[in-house]
Amino acid sequence: MNSPAPCFAPVRVWHVSLLSTQGKLVQSTLRCLQQVVHNITNIYTEAVLAYAFALAGDYETTQELLYKLEEQAIKSGGQIHWSPKPSSLASTDIWPDTQSVDIELTAYVLLAYLSKPRVHAGDMTTAAGIVAWLTRQQNAYGGFASTQDTVVALQALAKYAARTFSPSGQALVRVKSQRGFGKAFQVNRQKRLLVQQVASLLAVPGIYTVQATGSGCVYVQVSVYKEQNCQILSLTIQVCYVGARGTSNMALVEVEMLSGFIPVRSSLEEVRHFPLTLPEEMKIYFPEVLGETSLKLNISVEQDVEVQNLKAATVHVYDYYKPGEISLT
Repeated sequence: MNSPAPCFAPVRVWHVSLLSTQGKLVQSTLRCLQQVVHNITNIYTEAVLAYAFALAGDYETTQELLYKLEEQAIKSGGQIHWSPKPSSLASTDIWPDTQSVDIELTAYVLLAYLSKPRVHAGDMTTAAGIVAWLTRQQNAYGGFASTQDTVVALQALAKYAARTFSPSGQALVRVKSQRGFGKAFQVNRQKRLLVQQVASLLAVPGIYTVQATGSGCVYVQVSVYKEQNCQILSLTIQVCYVGARGTSNMALVEVEMLSGFIPVRSSLEEVRHFPLTLPEEMKIYFPEVLGETSLKLNISVEQDVEVQNLKAATVHVYDYYKPGEISLT
């Protein structure tokens, strides 16, 4: 083996988790990687390999990698995370300011700590600090900055929840404000896995306190939604038949939605007397379209989710039985 670099290419964490670690190929790969662990300088590679060796049951190599990672940990206010970029060393901001790679990297370290053959009390203390940082990065919908970091982070948080779960103990969590708001949540054996929530707070901004009494572990999260100015667009669609037959067969109008936009329900009343399927996708059927008659529709759409770099949407009009007669706008 002239260079250790080829050892990294075929290795992905999910391969190790799905294949038997007793297989010759996996064992050969792990031995190859063990020889170069000392020379690794990429923090992301260290985290992924720590998780891989933990899944393989190699406690010593996993621990060696975790020692290296501990030296590079970013700790602040009881929270622990990792970042490949020095510019993020002081970053404790919540999503979306945090880099997606920071979330994914930190989640892999958490998975490594929780997947070791022997997990000690100190490991769980470190894991708690990592969880404190990861949960702070969640958006209001429970996800993270991107698909990849969301998948890895939720897997890590689920593993931590499984490790720390206990059917015993009960707690009472009270949320209150200086302006008279009050809500109590009972966490007991029957409600331990139940999500309990209050839909809205009386005053935002405001000062709220959370107090928990009893025994056990509870997770409290506050999600703040920003009010957005809803953008409404009006669409005017005129349809006429210009073919050689004078009138069309049944015609179909398909109106694509701009990303993040949905039809305004009240504006759909104009087309209710036409067969309408999937209102969200705006597919409207007409019995026929006469050449000399123009059908006119007015539809409003509103912004439901803010999306950047919008691309143009199209309107398709075609003869249902002769789809070759089509118009695109």
